[in-house]
Order: sequence, then structure tokens, then C-alpha cells
Amino acid sequence: MSVSHSMRDSLTRRQVLKGAAVGGAASMAGCGSTIQGAVGGSTEVTIGGKQFTEQLILSNISSLMLEEAGVSVDGAYPVGGNTANHEAVTGGETDHYWEYTGTGWNFHLGNTEEKIRDPDELYSSVNEAYQEEYGIEWLETANFNNTYVVTANTAWQEETGVENLTQLAEYINDGGEVTWAVSQEYINNPTAFGNLPDFYGFRENMDNVTYERMAIGTINYQAAAEGQVDLGVGFATNPNLQEFNLATIEDDQNWFVIYYPAPIVNQDVLNDSVREALNAPASALDTETMIELNARVSIDEESPEAVAQDWLESEGML
Repeated sequence: MSVSHSMRDSLTRRQVLKGAAVGGAASMAGCGSTIQGAVGGSTEVTIGGKQFTEQLILSNISSLMLEEAGVSVDGAYPVGGNTANHEAVTGGETDHYWEYTGTGWNFHLGNTEEKIRDPDELYSSVNEAYQEEYGIEWLETANFNNTYVVTANTAWQEETGVENLTQLAEYINDGGEVTWAVSQEYINNPTAFGNLPDFYGFRENMDNVTYERMAIGTINYQAAAEGQVDLGVGFATNPNLQEFNLATIEDDQNWFVIYYPAPIVNQDVLNDSVREALNAPASALDTETMIELNARVSIDEESPEAVAQDWLESEGML
């Protein structure tokens, strides 16, 4: 995807904070050579990130790639959840973390009523808005969409032939009954289940659907795998999909919010070295790869840093 290289004419909040701190603030921990910030003088990249496996791996990938490029790094990750990371990067406490396109557009920018179903259009829209509002640029997205996924018991799928949500709607409307493990949060979340029955056209036949209230976690994946329920709920890069040999139901009309991750970076620390270092791993991070990396951390209990380094070395990036 193409990324605009334009800079805002006005100083960003980050630049103002840096200017005020010159000479008075203690230097942050880092290694390697420093880079030149947009307002002059030496600086370093402070990395944030969220508190779950995938994000810890991505934050470590960023750190290792920047260090390899000779960029000084301060690792603040994990910062916390969605809001904490957004406030940190827009408030000048961090320079970069990996964010998801749907989270940026719908959650942080507040476009709750406008769901963009084309990945390229969503990327362009969120990138343009972030540059204009925050002076933050979205670099290249990784090659996977970590959105919600409807899981299925493999025997049930083979028996019914249901491979996508359009076919699931037809099955329900024709009198087929299903048991579906879902959490209360999932049902109420407009970016998750929300109005999916209306969108796919089976709301009038919801009597054929029986909900089993169950958290979106290992228990949910396991219940679908073992046939306790026909369908469940998960995330596209969760290693439990592989661990339990689960089938999935394709969201063929793109109901679920699109969540492609990309490095987002404050423009005042974004030079060619930073851009190239953070963009380099993007195309190699596909769904299968991310599931494998997540599994090594969450199931095999390897450290995120070791997994990130081993993968980068195997790809010839380190």
C-alpha cells in the first residue's frame, strides 16, 4: 500500500514536548546511533505496545529492526490497552507502536457509524486522518487481518457443507439448528456480532440459534473443537485455531471490522532509516506466520523477544 510522506505544517505535540525538554530531561535508555528528529538534534524511538502476545511479538520485532538499522531505541512496551497506547503516542510519551486499522478508524477516531469494508480504503482513510489530526503516519500493513472469526466443529462443517456466513444464513433460514458459543460482550459489541444476523439476513429465524454463553478464550475454541457446540468465536491469528484443528466460517461479505496491523509512527522521528526498518517485516507477516509465532509464545512459553529474533534471523533480516 502506498503511504503519503507529507508532513504537517504546524508543530506536533511531540515536537513541542521535545523542545521544552531540551537540556533538562534525562536521556532515555537506548543502544546504537541516534537519528535526527524533524525539529533537529538527536533523538531516539520510544516503542509502545499492547498487553497481549501478538503485540509483544510485534513490539520486539520493531525494536530489533530499529537497532539493526542503527536507530536508538527505548522500549516502553507493554504500555497497556487501546486507550493507553493511543494516549501515549498522541501525547508524546511514545513514538511508535503497532495499531490495527479498524481500531484506529472506529475506536480512536470515533467513526462508529461508518464501517469501511474495503481494506485499502480503510487504510488510506485512517492514515490520512491520523496525519492530519495527530501528525502520526501509518506505515505498511502486515499481511494479515486479525479480526473476529466464526469457528466451527470440523465434523459439523463436513456434515452441513457450510463454509461461509452466507451459507450459514441459508442453513438457518432453511430450518437448520445451530448451537453457538458466544460471550455476552461479543453479542453486544457492534464491531463483533452486533447486527450480523440482520446483515446476513437470518434475524427472523434466530429461534434456530441457541447461544451458549462462553468467554472468548481457550474454553470457546475447545468447545467447538470437541463438539460441545457447533460454532464458536475467535480471532484470526489465535494459535488455538491450529492447536484444536478448528474449521472456520468465512466472512464472505466482510461484516467484521478489518484489523490489519501497521507500525504507526510520530512524523518527527520518522526518517528513511526508521521507515525502512519498520516496513521491512510487513509483507512476511502473514496469517499462518503470525499464528505460528503466537503459538510459540502463548503455548510453548518462549519469550516474545526470542521468538521475534529467531523469526527475523530466519527471514534474513538480522
